[in-house]
Amino acid sequence: MQKKKKLKLKKAVIFKTLAFIISLMSIWIFVLFLRLNVLPIGYLLLIFLVLLGIDVGLYFLLSKKNSTCRMIGTFLAIGLFVFYYIGMNYQNVTLNFLHQLTFLNIQTEKYQVIVSSDSTLNSLNDLSSHTVAYVKNREGASKAYDKISKKKEIVKKETDGVGALVTGFLQEELDIILLEQTEEELYNEISSEFRENHKVIDTVSVEVQKEDFKKDVKITQEPFSVYITGVDTYDGINSVARSDVNMIITVNPVTHKILLTSIPRDYYVKIDGDTTGLNDKLTHAGLQGVDVSIKTIENLLDMDINYYIKFNFTALTQVVDALGGIDVDSPFAFTANYEEDTHIYYEFKKGINHLDGKQALAYVRERYSLREGDSARAKHQQQVVEAVVNKLTSSTILTKYGELLGSMEGNFATNFDFDTITSFAKMQLSEMPTWTIESQVLTGSDASMKTASIPNLYSSVMIPDEESVHSAISKINELTDLK
Repeated sequence: MQKKKKLKLKKAVIFKTLAFIISLMSIWIFVLFLRLNVLPIGYLLLIFLVLLGIDVGLYFLLSKKNSTCRMIGTFLAIGLFVFYYIGMNYQNVTLNFLHQLTFLNIQTEKYQVIVSSDSTLNSLNDLSSHTVAYVKNREGASKAYDKISKKKEIVKKETDGVGALVTGFLQEELDIILLEQTEEELYNEISSEFRENHKVIDTVSVEVQKEDFKKDVKITQEPFSVYITGVDTYDGINSVARSDVNMIITVNPVTHKILLTSIPRDYYVKIDGDTTGLNDKLTHAGLQGVDVSIKTIENLLDMDINYYIKFNFTALTQVVDALGGIDVDSPFAFTANYEEDTHIYYEFKKGINHLDGKQALAYVRERYSLREGDSARAKHQQQVVEAVVNKLTSSTILTKYGELLGSMEGNFATNFDFDTITSFAKMQLSEMPTWTIESQVLTGSDASMKTASIPNLYSSVMIPDEESVHSAISKINELTDLK
């Protein structure tokens, strides 16, 4: 008899402990919802009441002496444990991701130490009282020089711009130059003389501090614009690179309208801060940082850009793959080059195409086989953005959530902060508005012009169509009008 009482008491303790554990998990679930701060108060109250009801019901079932009630309660507890565990994992992944969203205040620049191809210098160890030239008033180049001078005795020489630096080198007036890696790649692409008559004996990496340039607004009440830039690199997101994707998303939270404005990468514009007197391709603004790209576009479109989102090639391919691919409707059939070095090509048919990550990257990068060239590429970029958004707002996201956030780690940067993002999410969940999305692409005519980045050579550019620019400005102003 005593043994039976002890056994019953032991079972009662076990069942009540099980109910207590589930109650603790439900409390933690609710705390995580509070920390996320994306749900309106009505939703939070409903969740609280549901969790409380579940805890009370479970405790009631597990406290009953009836074996059937306890069995039902046990199965329910096991199910709730699994469900809560998955839920907490989703919440923690989200919290960690959102809290990591900070302004990228460090920009990594890689400077190539360049000598003539027939030089006897083969490494930094060979330097001895040599003169090393670089572009003046460029913080990264100056830091690279200082880094070398701490190890070797060298003499500095500064030039007025990259063009003067490379010209002096090719004319054998400068023996050793420091050229940022992406600029060296640019000259390699366009100048056979430079490509054949230089060699890189070392690479010096430096970090340049950047100031945050966001213009904060109450994004649930005021119109705002976001610069979307996709850079042509697989390196870390803090590396300098050309901006292949240049898109402005203008949002009016009052009228629930969104306008996508795409600017072709080769648009021939005045780069903010340039002193050469020459225009340049918009894509080259990215070599000086996101801030220069934003200021350049602000000057072009006479507007303010509040925030930015930056991603690289790796982010695009991994995000699309994490979503299980995307569907785009191509207006015509064409062939796209994915990797020039490996000569991998993809065929796209007219109509609906299902794309994986690599195919999506090829789709947004190709322009040579498109009748409208750079303008068509900008339209393709808008298609991919809309396709990704459609996947993000579908049920697919539930099973791909963790993988999606993981795919952006190290390949994605923004100056949106936690509170700004969660306030917008809360507004969306509270009001559940239907958004109207429109798009526009700036147009122009192809030409061959000298550029600020490569002033001594001609490059393929797109001369802006003034009517197209004025039309874009009018549409942006119309959307941001709260009346």
